[in-house]
Amino acid sequence: MKTRTQNSDVPVLIVEDSRTQAEYLEHILEGEGYPVDIATDGSEALEKIKQKPPKIVLTDIIMPEMDGYDLCRAIKRNKDLSHIPVILVTQLFDPADLMKGLEAGADNIIIKPFEPEHVLSRITSTLQSPVRPDSEGTEPTLEVSLEGKTHHIPASHFQTPAILLSTYEHALRKNTELQEAHDRLAAENENLHQRIANLEQGSGKNVVPGNFSGSAPFPASAGTGTYGQSQTITGSEERFRRIAELSPIPLSVIDGSRNFRFLNKQFEEHFGYTLKDIPTEKDWLATAFRTSARSKNLILIWKQALECAGDEPRYKFPITAKDGSVRPVEIYPLPLPDGEVFVVYQDLLDKRESNRLRSVLESIVNSSNDAIIGKSLDGTIMSWNKAAERYYGYLAEEVTGKSIDCIVPPELREQLALFLKRVGNGETIDRFDTIRLKKDGSRIEVCVTLSPIRNDDGQIIGISTIAQNIAERKKYEVSRMFNQQVLHRR
Repeated sequence: MKTRTQNSDVPVLIVEDSRTQAEYLEHILEGEGYPVDIATDGSEALEKIKQKPPKIVLTDIIMPEMDGYDLCRAIKRNKDLSHIPVILVTQLFDPADLMKGLEAGADNIIIKPFEPEHVLSRITSTLQSPVRPDSEGTEPTLEVSLEGKTHHIPASHFQTPAILLSTYEHALRKNTELQEAHDRLAAENENLHQRIANLEQGSGKNVVPGNFSGSAPFPASAGTGTYGQSQTITGSEERFRRIAELSPIPLSVIDGSRNFRFLNKQFEEHFGYTLKDIPTEKDWLATAFRTSARSKNLILIWKQALECAGDEPRYKFPITAKDGSVRPVEIYPLPLPDGEVFVVYQDLLDKRESNRLRSVLESIVNSSNDAIIGKSLDGTIMSWNKAAERYYGYLAEEVTGKSIDCIVPPELREQLALFLKRVGNGETIDRFDTIRLKKDGSRIEVCVTLSPIRNDDGQIIGISTIAQNIAERKKYEVSRMFNQQVLHRR
């Protein structure tokens, strides 16, 4: 209740042209006590912000009139509004979208689809993050190249690494879960085949596997041998069914007549179809490839994939979901006895996002002029960018896995331990001047910001440290003041 009371003083503006999405976000936030206002596009939002500034803005990207990028730029370029944090809410299928958001000055990003806890944790972490100072249009930018294009990101955007690390961690974890689930299913499928083969050999009869349709898994006419053998097979199928239902990836079973006999929950959620929608292969092909110009060719490849199940396990298809969206997937058809085929569907967007976000993250971190260090909660160094190598003289391979104490003067280590504890509890240590040790024993003055790195459940999993060379900062400030004085005299 205390948190809800505190949230009542944090008005939120939701900018979303989809009424359903807007109301869903509104429901999540109002349930936690946040006052919510809604705008349907960027132009309307900008008017609302000028009349009654919110504490934070959540905006979709694709909208009529003024999109989310332009809205974010308009807010960040207005000296009276630039302090308002902006979170972009997007599907973020292409890292280029992420780069555009960072260029526009976004303070955080939420990827659709999202869980309520994820939205709330991102709002909390964004509000706790340091506010960038107004640079009056003179702020330097960081040039980052991606796919042949150069992007300019505000150099003082201290939230950038945290956004990338959190986004990348989300995609990587999801991809890992998919792979682990696939490995478990493949192992269980092999185990089931072995059990059936053993029973066939012991009974001298052909054992007919269940059809996953909800009927009795092994009919009496199938000749399953002894009662104990029948019970063993039934138990194996039940265990396999449970694994399939709990799998985080879409699965289906197609019988020898090319009828769909089983779809797991993830298949229905991912593509929107149930067995009533696609009882036969013909129904599936008519819907799955209806928006593709290559539909005839895709249908032929699909049929070939099922006929050759087990020979060439991977095929790529653009599957049209029930809502009309197209999901690029890779399928793994595995043969079952009696002509049935077990099909595993892996969403390539998840896999592609993980791989490409890794490249984006490395490009951002290694291009930064500031030393960026990732640490575990106990201070063990996990990542060390090129600027950190220049600052402190250690190569990444020399310090990765070691304690951050190696660059902290002995008299400041007690202070560091206190700071790590505070950040581990969710606090951000904002821009404090301190001293660090270089490899050669000399000392360097730096301005350091320590921020918690959270996962999608809001749990703190690490600490990011961004250090700026004070000498370089002072040089820039003197140059900026000189330029302002010269312009003022003119």
